[in-house]
Amino acid sequence: MTGDVVTDWTSFALGVVAGFALCFLLLRRKRVQTPPVQPLQPVELPPDLKSLVLLYRADGRLIEAVKLVRERTGCDLRTAKYLVEHVR
Repeated sequence: MTGDVVTDWTSFALGVVAGFALCFLLLRRKRVQTPPVQPLQPVELPPDLKSLVLLYRADGRLIEAVKLVRERTGCDLRTAKYLVEHVR
């Protein structure tokens, strides 16, 4: 507060107008529609690939294991990551 009534009311009015303008702009923006996530397709790893994945995972080389699974099976990144994390 500056003590000047005209300046205080002008600042308040400008703040309210700016707030309404911002709300109006935010409500008018277009929302991006994301496609729903598809469920994972069941894939069984061959025994030789499974043993390699287990070795890579034991060494902490998860990225190499995911790359290997993607190369050998042709699955997408999400499925390969899931297989590497959940192989037993």
